[in-house]
Amino acid sequence: MSRGNDVITQKTTMNSANVILVITAFLCSILNASIAETQGSLPDDILPVHQGRGKRSVSADKFSKLQGNWKYSKEEVTKMFDDYYKCITERNKPENRVRQSITAVLAMQGQRIDLQCPFCQRPDQDAEMNKMFWQRVRVSDSSTSHISPKTKGLKIKQDMSLIIQSVDVTDAGQYFCIRDSDAVVIYQVDVLFREPQLSVRENETFRLQPARRLVDHNLEVYSHWSEWGECDTCDRPGRRNKFGTCMVNKIHKERPITPVDVPIIFQYPKGVPCRSTVLPRAVAHLLGIRERKSELVQGKCSDPCPTTPGPVRVTDKTGKVVEVLAGGYHPIGRKPNLPPLVIRKVRYAIKGTHIVLVCPTSKNSKVRWQRGERAINPRTIRRQTKGRVYLDRLNRLHIWKLRERDSAPYNCWVWKRHTATIKVLVYEGMDHNLKHYITYGGLVLTVVAILTFCICKVFCRPPRRHK
Repeated sequence: MSRGNDVITQKTTMNSANVILVITAFLCSILNASIAETQGSLPDDILPVHQGRGKRSVSADKFSKLQGNWKYSKEEVTKMFDDYYKCITERNKPENRVRQSITAVLAMQGQRIDLQCPFCQRPDQDAEMNKMFWQRVRVSDSSTSHISPKTKGLKIKQDMSLIIQSVDVTDAGQYFCIRDSDAVVIYQVDVLFREPQLSVRENETFRLQPARRLVDHNLEVYSHWSEWGECDTCDRPGRRNKFGTCMVNKIHKERPITPVDVPIIFQYPKGVPCRSTVLPRAVAHLLGIRERKSELVQGKCSDPCPTTPGPVRVTDKTGKVVEVLAGGYHPIGRKPNLPPLVIRKVRYAIKGTHIVLVCPTSKNSKVRWQRGERAINPRTIRRQTKGRVYLDRLNRLHIWKLRERDSAPYNCWVWKRHTATIKVLVYEGMDHNLKHYITYGGLVLTVVAILTFCICKVFCRPPRRHK
């Protein structure tokens, strides 16, 4: 009897399970239909970024979190993908598909360099999945090294662009942006301490050097111009600069360069700087290249100073405004960011030498210098000191033939923010004759000590005892 009851119970359980499965399938079909209807009727101002087709490179948990928190308007998503497709189109142009092309970069010592790594990133993919890194080959010792994001003086941004804060002569070399074991872009960086240049005003452009063809050597020498820089002041008339770098390139690609051919020049589609280490000495010393200067055009400008930011609206996840903050204030539930500390350095220099003070800032414009509390006017300081003190186009402060009275704190300001204080201490160097006397005296004492030791070893032996 109990066995029959067990069979009846099993059948009842199986029937119940089948009914549950049917009901579950019915409910799932209704739920899927409702979801499809809901997604089809999403408002235009809310759309998850990751609704695109194709394989996603993020996990399901992370994707659900992105769907819940990262929502953009339909126009923003469309613009993201339009930019992505424009990037692909630009990369596939014939002129941009030169195999292993090299971009030449000429920089002055202390300048900030921004090396871009051009690659097309899908908006619906995780950037962390791209195995990208930077490598460099130094000119000084031909060593190849991997650039770590923690390297001092270097910074790798989220878009994989490499920033060298204050380039030095030892930073010269080739830089490779590598993605999946292939070089995306190669830069040839050359660093100069001084570059001969021709300075003209904006209304004197007729004095600029025209492009010149050295037909006998199959070379063309010209100036590659940068964009206008930012104004050096605000709320009053100021100046801005535009720099033209002396460049060299072939006239006929199929013909060699004389007197010494440079086969690698075809990898530089934009040309090679006249003072680059790529050019052999025989080519760099050609009259048309050696005597050509880089050019600097100075123009007038007038930019307004930055104003206090406007009110900020703080919203919750639903978009409801929960707080309105006036400019310069922070929400109650979030700690304000502390302003960066003033960088303080001490520089020791020998009397009569040359010193260069560099303002540690991410940009080279809108920099002001003070000696103590007295402002240094970049337009008149050269004339007042007869060329002994001046500011170059990178806003570096040069002081030649240092004197003891040059010992002072020099303050660097960017806009209205005090960025750094560099204290210069000038001291008397040791006399060269005294250095020679000390060196010779040390050598004589060393020789005397060695001779004394040898004489003692030979003549001061203990007498041998005979058995």
